[in-house]
Formats: sequence, structure tokens, C-alpha cells
Amino acid sequence: MSHSCPLPCSRLLSRAALPYVSTLLLIASGCSVHNVSYGHNPNAPDAGGTGPGGGDSDASAPPPCQGLACQHSNCGENQAPTSISGVVYDPAGNNPLYNVVVFIPNSTPQPLPSGASCDTCASLYTGDPIAVALTDAAGKFTLNNVPDGNMIPLVVQIGKWRRQLVIPTVVPCQNNALPDKSVRLPRNQQEGDIPRIAISTGGADTLECLLVRVGIDRTEYSAGAGGTGRIHIFQGSGRGGGGRGGSGAPNTSPAAPSSDAALWASQADLMPYDMVLLSCEGAETTGMNQAALHAYASGGGRVFASHFHYAWFNTGPYGAENLATWFPGSGDLGNINAKIVTSFPKGMALDQWLGNVNALSNGELPISAARHNASVSAANTPSQAWIVADQNSPAPGATEYFSFNMPTSAPVDDAGVRNYCGRVVFSDLHVGAASGDYGGGGRGGQQVVPTGCASGMLSPQEKALEFMLFDLSSCVMPDDMAPQPPIG
Repeated sequence: MSHSCPLPCSRLLSRAALPYVSTLLLIASGCSVHNVSYGHNPNAPDAGGTGPGGGDSDASAPPPCQGLACQHSNCGENQAPTSISGVVYDPAGNNPLYNVVVFIPNSTPQPLPSGASCDTCASLYTGDPIAVALTDAAGKFTLNNVPDGNMIPLVVQIGKWRRQLVIPTVVPCQNNALPDKSVRLPRNQQEGDIPRIAISTGGADTLECLLVRVGIDRTEYSAGAGGTGRIHIFQGSGRGGGGRGGSGAPNTSPAAPSSDAALWASQADLMPYDMVLLSCEGAETTGMNQAALHAYASGGGRVFASHFHYAWFNTGPYGAENLATWFPGSGDLGNINAKIVTSFPKGMALDQWLGNVNALSNGELPISAARHNASVSAANTPSQAWIVADQNSPAPGATEYFSFNMPTSAPVDDAGVRNYCGRVVFSDLHVGAASGDYGGGGRGGQQVVPTGCASGMLSPQEKALEFMLFDLSSCVMPDDMAPQPPIG
């Protein structure tokens, strides 16, 4: 096999903009390249075709290789295997991401379903992968025994975030290290797939702005259920509670509908969304349809709720789930330091990841304007605490972030593992406390989403929320299990 382009001139090309996915023809960085097809290669060695090494196949022989699976060089005992390594970043290209699936597909990946559904992990990762890896807490991955040659496809995916790229040249019998910052998740639909996310704004936090700093283009924001963007805004309440909007709650222009009328009025309103983010309203949420949100999460939805949205969980159907000991009210703790719970695999990864992105101070997470509304103990069996206040806090051990899978009484499979569908997280970490959104804390003026959202780097507590946001997107699995590639 000839290789007309040395590795240093290789760069990654997005496949999202290509008119055809199954057959590619590109010229990259002045290098000549060849077509790559996902079809059967009859001239590959042992392919059973009409070229060299082909001919009639013994009925007992293994099936012939197909497509890129035939495109491997024999490196021998004295050479390194062919591999690809790199780092996957968030859409902004700033922070590396943990637990992202990276793979080489052997066929065209299928379109991703939109909306909440009880999908198996493997069902979302399509394309007949022939090499698979997961990123570690530094965002690093290595794909081993990969096909070599020109125009090798590469997919990076976590849940319904997916970007398809092409590596112009993979050189055989060596590691092909991809340039730093060249592999990241998509910023818009032109670059790849983004989950359909509904956000209810609130007068006391700015979750809607977190996604801007994570790197999502502002053009992806839409008012209410309409529009072509993937981020759909609904107006929650300002300070004082209630679901009917209010001057204190940010909104789009033209205005989005109120959350209680158009987002959580029924399960049918919620189900079109892969994820629902509920930004703190400054008082206990009212006008809730707790049964609808409970059914949404049980049916595969993902929910991220901030501070006063504890009102969804301490009564009603969630209140019967034994999730936590609840402490209603503001629960102000001021500025504190918090510890990461490392007694489970993803907690260990969070601790390592926060250290890698320089979010920890003396091994702890600094939190501005922390709250205390929940405490999770061993008695709260559905829930997993992730971040707790340290011993110097006004409430030592207060749970700042916890998660649970839905339905909490999911059936157990033959291996003794519960078949969960959805996932919920509750956070007493505020985005707005450290962001400068809408002018930096002034709540009386105009607050237009997303133009009023501040740009810039994430604060330490926002970095923790970013980790949690992408974890919420990933495969739902018991917290005592380490992530495994869902395919391959």
C-alpha cells in the first residue's frame, strides 16, 4: 500500500460538511489522497475476491473481511502496531473530556434518535466499529490495531453528542498522534450531532449560559419548542417562585413561552428533549407537574436541577424514592471548599479530571455561594453523592451534588445489573455565582438569552458542572461500575 502523505501534513477534516458519507475524496494540506469506501474490498488479501489472494473460499473458513477491516498492514514482530492517539476536548476546545467513546467505523453511522427513550448504550454507537477506545480523565485515548492508509474515518461520541472526522493519512506500524486541539465535540449542527436540550431559565442562576462557555454556538438557541436550534429556552420564574415567568428570569427575544405552560405541563411536552436543565428560580418552584418529570426520567430522559428546584424531589413521586434528607429554604453556606467523593469509579475520575483542568485548590473544589438543601447518606440507596462540603464548612458533609438513575426500581437482568433508562442530577452549585452573566449579578435589567451570556473560561465550579453535564449525556449505568466501551 502506498502512502503519498507523511503524517506531519495530516489534519482532521469534519465529515459533517461532506455531501456523501460512504465514499470520500478530499485533498488535505497539499497531500494526494484516495477514495475510501465502506464496501467490501475484493482485492484485499484473504478477502475472498477476484484479486490476489482471492478465489473460491472454503465453507469452513471465517467470513471475508469487509471494507476498512481489510486495510491492515502486517507490521511483524519487530515493529509497533498501527495505532492512533489523541485528546478529545469540549466544543470550545478548552477542556479535555472524560469517558468519550472514540472509534473507527466500518460503515456509515446511523442517524441518532431525538428525544427521551430507553435506549441501550450500544444502540447509539453505530457504524460497525473495528477499533474502540474510551478517553481517560485527561481526555486521552489510544486506538490500537487500526486500519492504515488514506481518509480513515474517526468518530468521537458521548451519548448523543457526536462528531465524525476523517484522518487524511494513517501511517502503518507506528503510533499516529493527532495534533492537540484537533479533536473536539461539535459546536453546531453543521459540525455534528448535539442532543436536543430544553432549559428553563431562573432568576437566581444561569444554566442557559453554561453551554455558551462550554462552546455551543449561540445560533443553536431557539425560543420554546420551535426553531431549528438544539438548545430550546423556556422562561422560568424570577425571584419569588412561580412558574409563570417574571421580570427576574432571563428570556429570549422574541420571548420564549413560560416553563409551566410549555415545558413541564405534561410528559408529552418533555419527551421530545434528550435533556432538561432547570435553572434555580430564587425560590421554591411552583406550578410543577411532578408526575410528568418523574415519567420523563423513567422513560429515558435526563434532568439537571439546580438549588430551589429541590421542590421537584422532596415531595410527590420523587419524594417517595428515598433520595436524600432534604432541608428546605435558601440554605446559604457562603463560599466554601468541597471534597470530591472518590469511593466509586466516576468519582475518582471527577477528582482526577478537576485536577487536570486546574479547578482544585489544595485538593478541594472552591465553591462560590454554596447551598445546603440535601444530604445523601448510605441509607439513601438510589442516590450517589459526588461533591460534599469539607470539615470547615458551616455544614460539614453537606451534599453539593448527587445523582440517581431512573426508574429507581428498574428490573434486574441476568447478570444482576439494573436496566436503568434515565438519570437525574441535583446540584447546589450555581453557575451564576461565578460567571458575570447579564452584567455580573445585576438582575433588574434586560437579560436576553443568549446574547447576555458572558464568554470566557469556566470557573472552577463551572468546570465541575461541565463534567457533570457530559456525564449526564453518557450511558446510564450503575454508579459502582467503571465505564466500559459500549461497542466493540
